[in-house]
Amino acid sequence: MIVNVPTADALDDVALRLYFTAWSNLIKIIDEFEQVYDVKFDLDRDDSWEEERLGYLKACQPELQSTCAIIQQSNEIALKAMICRVSPFLLLLKSDPKFSIQNGDVDFSEFRTLDAVDLPLAVNSLCEEPLSDRFIQTYNLVRSLRNTIAHLGASTKKFRPEELIKILLFQYPQIWRSRLWLKDRVEFASQTRTSYFHDFKYTSPHMDVMHELPTTISMIGKADFKKLFGEAKSKRRYLCHQCVDAANTRYADLDLDVCRTAHLIEDGKNIHCLMCGGTFPVVRRKCEVDGCKGDVISQDDSEYPECCHTCGKYRDDAPAGEWVTSSV
Repeated sequence: MIVNVPTADALDDVALRLYFTAWSNLIKIIDEFEQVYDVKFDLDRDDSWEEERLGYLKACQPELQSTCAIIQQSNEIALKAMICRVSPFLLLLKSDPKFSIQNGDVDFSEFRTLDAVDLPLAVNSLCEEPLSDRFIQTYNLVRSLRNTIAHLGASTKKFRPEELIKILLFQYPQIWRSRLWLKDRVEFASQTRTSYFHDFKYTSPHMDVMHELPTTISMIGKADFKKLFGEAKSKRRYLCHQCVDAANTRYADLDLDVCRTAHLIEDGKNIHCLMCGGTFPVVRRKCEVDGCKGDVISQDDSEYPECCHTCGKYRDDAPAGEWVTSSV
């Protein structure tokens, strides 16, 4: 009997964990240079730190090459998950299993599964939704680079974090069409070694993701933002009180201006959060707290009654006087 047969969900979980490991590595590479030199990481900008930036990138090459290998591993497992969703035994196509005359269980992991080079064609032949030509091109590019790194220990290509980030941003909606990127980012931040310390008093996965959010938003272009989140990047964003509450731990020191993860839905009566996926009813009233110009307020019977989705403060924090209802 064949035991420990993989499931599509289990493979997806591994693929996503690797995907966001690669993402986290790249964001840290960018953030650390910004923090030391107090500049935006941009190789194309002519500034006084150009020489330092190039030297930093040179020092980052081993980590960037390792991250490239992680991306390819994520790709392969994600494609295997697609095939597994049809049938896990399709992963054994083209294999030549060695059978034994002795009776007993055989672990699925002992069989050879489809080679990486065959996975895109297998997905397009066996799965309902085919991979795009562009995805296959990026897959083969990363696979080729990974093979060079694996067999020779290094690649002559000079990696830039922006290039790998762009590949990750493109690939996510291609592979995980029905999932929420920012929600997954939080979910898999809770599966790292630092998650051991996530007690939601001092630290939390939401806190970690909120801290990297400014760099994340700056790295996502308008087209990728629309594909990932279904909203225009230029559309005004608001605070999600649930996500801010989960992120606002003792060590958080949040800048609420960059923690806005919710959009106002077209009806003007609800907001939808890109991080938790929740939809919350609101009322349109002018907020008078500390000169706040917001006019999107949580309902008085909600978990965060009459709390402004712009400044994050409650009605009780406002000066004496009534809030004025605004037009939608």
